[in-house]
Amino acid sequence: MAEEAITLIPPGKLQCVVTGKLRPDTPEEHVRQRIARSLLEDYGYNKADIEIEFTVNLGSSKKRVDIAIFPPRTDHKQENIKIIVECKREEVRPTDRDNGVEQLKSYLAACPNARFGMWIGSELQVWERLVSDAGEVYFAEATDIPRFGYEAPQPITFSELVPAHEELIAIFKRCHNYIYGNQGLQKEPAFQELLKLIFCKVYDEDTSTGEMRFFISNDERRSEIGQRRLKQTIDQLFEEVKTRYPYIFAKDEQIRLDNRVLAYVVGELQRYSLLQTLADVKGAAYEQLVGSNLRGDRGEFFTPRNVCEMAARMTLATYPRDKWLKLRILDPACGTGGFLVSVMNIWREYLESVQRAKWKNESKALEETIRLLRETANQYLSGIDFNPVLVRAAQMNLVMHGDGSTNVYHANSLLPPGEWTGEITKHIKLGSFDIILTNPPFGSKIPIDDPHILAQFELSTFEMENGARRASMPPEQLFIERCLQLLKPGGRLAIVLPDSILSNPGLAFIRRWILKRARVIASVDLPQVTFEPYTGTQTSVLLLQKKTDEEMRIERQAGKPLDYEIFMATPEAVGHDRRGEILYLRTPEGELIEYEDTVTITRRNPSGQLVTERRQQKVREKFDQLPEVVRYFTEWVSKPERMRWLNG
Repeated sequence: MAEEAITLIPPGKLQCVVTGKLRPDTPEEHVRQRIARSLLEDYGYNKADIEIEFTVNLGSSKKRVDIAIFPPRTDHKQENIKIIVECKREEVRPTDRDNGVEQLKSYLAACPNARFGMWIGSELQVWERLVSDAGEVYFAEATDIPRFGYEAPQPITFSELVPAHEELIAIFKRCHNYIYGNQGLQKEPAFQELLKLIFCKVYDEDTSTGEMRFFISNDERRSEIGQRRLKQTIDQLFEEVKTRYPYIFAKDEQIRLDNRVLAYVVGELQRYSLLQTLADVKGAAYEQLVGSNLRGDRGEFFTPRNVCEMAARMTLATYPRDKWLKLRILDPACGTGGFLVSVMNIWREYLESVQRAKWKNESKALEETIRLLRETANQYLSGIDFNPVLVRAAQMNLVMHGDGSTNVYHANSLLPPGEWTGEITKHIKLGSFDIILTNPPFGSKIPIDDPHILAQFELSTFEMENGARRASMPPEQLFIERCLQLLKPGGRLAIVLPDSILSNPGLAFIRRWILKRARVIASVDLPQVTFEPYTGTQTSVLLLQKKTDEEMRIERQAGKPLDYEIFMATPEAVGHDRRGEILYLRTPEGELIEYEDTVTITRRNPSGQLVTERRQQKVREKFDQLPEVVRYFTEWVSKPERMRWLNG
């Protein structure tokens, strides 16, 4: 990172992506800066043709439009404005008396050459200023504003799709809220409908290199015939999706959205490529979408992505890198698939480095990376969850990240495996996995009290007098044993557990049982804010290695566990505060630190070849110490004597 590239932003300020000037750090300004960045990077407009808070005359009064776009090489005067963008807080509705779309229309009416206007708040609306045959100005709803160089929006080809950035969170949220508010569906069914459309979008990207089918023009948006034509196209896409993913969608499932609602969602998503969007951006947006709809049921509090990545990187670091692609990996309480996606991202990094060294042709290296990642995930990555809605959410997450979706199963991981039914019985066996990564549901409010289930677990009777059995146990305690049962001897388990298991005197029997059956490789005490604002439960990540029968025999003869070293860490920051707001690194004076960084994006060119595109963009560093934990652990575990100890 070059010293001259660093910019310090005073507290309470943002740096404008267009002007470079400092602006107040407000919710409205965040919306405006996201849109301004999109105008530059997605629509291709030049900074020189954009004005922020441009003053226009509105009758006898003066008003400031949020963003005004001018044709190249023209004076920045009111009569030359081409496009107007109005940005509002996310809770502002288009019908708002003072700040709704009528405000935008008044600005368009006062600017004779402004043809398009975009209003963004709780929804994104685009309006086109038209003139009737009688010479009267009127406004018609549109799907999009034109990209740079065009007078009107054009059909989108695959090569013109752009990766999404931070705005993807807001886009998913707006789409879901629009379905929820305009279709009359409850939150979860609204989420399911949006999920179907995301599948259609990804499928269209994956199968097309020409014009996209997932597209609606402005004229079609305004026409009942056009909307019906879109409905036919999307229905056909969904039929193809069901053929490709019969294990996700039933044959009789349909998209149950009105044509108008469907047109809105397609219009919001159509310009972006979900496949080409960076994994971190995609993961954050998807996590937010799923979490806002499904979080909290049956003890489900989804694991933050940085915790998933830390656990996955630490666990893989205990193996030689050349064995990574042959390790069978499972999450038996996979939720939305966070741990599985983290593994795929690490595999992708490793495969890219290997393939770039092997092939001089960049496109060939990237194609091979995608092919090998899909093959590896389909063969070695698996997940189970008890919630069928989360199973589908996890499958979608894996589809967006390269696949492995066929191996996510709906089942109760704590049932006797003999009671599992369907495909899971062919692929999930006790004693067959090298790695398990999981955050099981936990809490005394969801106890396991079925004697038939408890009878499978040694923990239910461990250290009880006269062979008595505990009447009930929280699920996280049983998950520890089930995970070790699923592992091969010598396999690794990274599990998120409440600190009570590690410190409560009444649960000492669990700690003694763990030390009997497994070797503790590492313990990371997570900050209390890790799962906030959803739950303040204090948790740790425990990394274990399942002992072999021979190791347990030797320890029984010795009368005690063998001595060994354990890696321990207590990070103080995880990148967000108690309210879930992102924490960024700051100087001692409280100034934000921004710097220029190169982001590499993989895209397809018009001929269908994969190429990489490198962009310079402003980056802020999160105040997150988990990557440091990974770095220290990797240095610690990579010592030859420790690798020999772990891998025989």
